[in-house]
Amino acid sequence: MKTTAKITSGAATFIHSIVIPVFVLVFTLYYRPYGIFDILDMENASFTFNMTIMFCIILVSLSITRGWLYLLGKYKSISAPVYLIWSLGEILVASLFCSLYFVLMSKEMHPFYEVAGASFMRLVTTSIYPYAFIWLGFELYSRNQEDAAPSDDSSLIRFYDEYKKLRLVIAPEAVIFIKSEDNYVQIHYVDQGRTRKFVLRSSMRALEDNLSKHGLVRCHRSYFINPAYIKIVHRDSAGLIVAELNQDGYESIPISRKYQDAVTRLL
Repeated sequence: MKTTAKITSGAATFIHSIVIPVFVLVFTLYYRPYGIFDILDMENASFTFNMTIMFCIILVSLSITRGWLYLLGKYKSISAPVYLIWSLGEILVASLFCSLYFVLMSKEMHPFYEVAGASFMRLVTTSIYPYAFIWLGFELYSRNQEDAAPSDDSSLIRFYDEYKKLRLVIAPEAVIFIKSEDNYVQIHYVDQGRTRKFVLRSSMRALEDNLSKHGLVRCHRSYFINPAYIKIVHRDSAGLIVAELNQDGYESIPISRKYQDAVTRLL
């Protein structure tokens, strides 16, 4: 899996949201670059108070922008150039809010655009270090995972999105069922005893041959199911044929009459 996929994961989102604001705070308190002490030691409040507010502004803005990136990464493959632009954009957002606070709190008159420009440059030159270290950390992690992966993985299901990017590799026996919804498919699977869901931008038609090859069976135009997770097949109160799963938390899976025989033969 590529670094950009790892860097938009939930773990990466949390790390960015915490590490970057903390690094900026510690770096500023220790080195006090750009005459930051004089800038933030305004008459309206102390340096410590203003630095705390700046830290909270960066923390909140990064948490929001990283949350958006995490959600976007679940539905779309993020390229390295897009990620770079996004990172600069979130630094810009944080610097604009910091500049707004500075202008409102300072008794001296400062043009907002000048303050915003200076804040952006200072924040970029300070935060470039944690951004780079986090990226390199996930790059090394991705490479280690690739090196540790078995050379013969033909028994695993490899899921590609509509851009032909590899998004998920999983053992067939871990997949519970797959559901199609609009332009996406939901892959429900078991990981370390817990049920999880992965959303992939693709279609059932694109996945059908690969799924059938690995033992999953089509039971409905919108569903593929793993027979190993079927507890019982019966008619519900509406007279429709459905499959009950042996995993908690899931509703019945519909079975079309067209696929009924194919499903029941595997039980």
